[in-house]
Amino acid sequence: MISLRDQIAIVGIGETDFGIKLNRGVREMTTEAVYKALDDAKITPKDIDGLITGELWLDKFIRKGEMANAMGLSNLRYTSALGTTGTGNISTFSRAAMAIATGQCETVLSYWCNNYSSFYAKWLKSASGERRIDLTVGVKDTFEVPYGSNGPRIYFPQVAMRYMYEFGLSKDQFSRQLGAICINHRRNAVLNGKGVEKEPLTYEGYLNSPMVADPLRLPDFCRWHDGACAWIMTSAERAKDFPNRPVYVTGLGYGCVPEARGDYFTQGGKNYVHRPYMAVAADRALQMAGITRKDLDLAMIYDAFSIMFLIFFESLGFCKYGEGGALAESGAMSLEGSIPVNTHGGHLSHSYLNMASHYCEAVRQLRGTAGPTQIKNAELALVECGDSWEEYVAILRKG
Repeated sequence: MISLRDQIAIVGIGETDFGIKLNRGVREMTTEAVYKALDDAKITPKDIDGLITGELWLDKFIRKGEMANAMGLSNLRYTSALGTTGTGNISTFSRAAMAIATGQCETVLSYWCNNYSSFYAKWLKSASGERRIDLTVGVKDTFEVPYGSNGPRIYFPQVAMRYMYEFGLSKDQFSRQLGAICINHRRNAVLNGKGVEKEPLTYEGYLNSPMVADPLRLPDFCRWHDGACAWIMTSAERAKDFPNRPVYVTGLGYGCVPEARGDYFTQGGKNYVHRPYMAVAADRALQMAGITRKDLDLAMIYDAFSIMFLIFFESLGFCKYGEGGALAESGAMSLEGSIPVNTHGGHLSHSYLNMASHYCEAVRQLRGTAGPTQIKNAELALVECGDSWEEYVAILRKG
């Protein structure tokens, strides 16, 4: 069996500016991010022979054939299109490692783009716009959607209520815990200065923010916006010839509990507060890397909602179930804490790119170029992405 440990390294990253209603096309934003990644790695499109990416709706994402055409990628030997969420996004690492280790290609480009704010602004204004329902089939269409129960912004407040009940938290205790998560993310975003949120958040400001769906307030929700990221991977051997410090993919892990789309979040009887398959994925990645959780210097965790972040943090095995909120209050997750998280501000305050911007931030941290949010002596980072039924984890190592 071929070991994927330290087989590939990330040698180039690129990001656009992020903003609300930029009204830029997905091709324009994505090619900008790709050119920046190429410039960061000091290579040209002719050096790319592998293309691996996720794919969303055609009107919101530039697919691999369009990208190959837009960038003039004439030397491709391997391409792959993955899933439509961040889980497919992070699996570019394992797919690239396998493709490079088996000699199918040498240098792989991947990218991700969202134009949520511009797309939905136009969609909402369209009198003839067709309503999209992507996560609802069968029983959901019949018994949930007609009554307004559709989508994560409805599901996760219910999950939050269950969390509060299961761990015996008062409304005040839970508000302090979720508020601590949001405030920490906002602090990181303000220090970073490149995300969509520019103003600090206090606990008073958190409490006075609009209640969207009890118990979640506006800061508990991710920031939909426009923007794109790209990253370039190559073999560990070739990475030594690139100008930047290489960041190696030293551990990879996957876990799942199969689930039908019709069961998503409300059917099927799954306990969404406990997600043991996430710890399985983390354990597999850590085992491949030959380290433990205590060796990690930072963690980049999916945070579309504060409650999602909290449950994911616990489910990854960083603490016992029900104890993550108290850790957030203690400052353990801050830049100065024992396990800094989402050091650029995450989805809650920096950008919503299905973890793509988290990857770029992890690379900057391990290169030592993260600026005001730089973690001292950062050498190992965990990056993950999970959804309702599957989880990918990667351990990145400073070269």
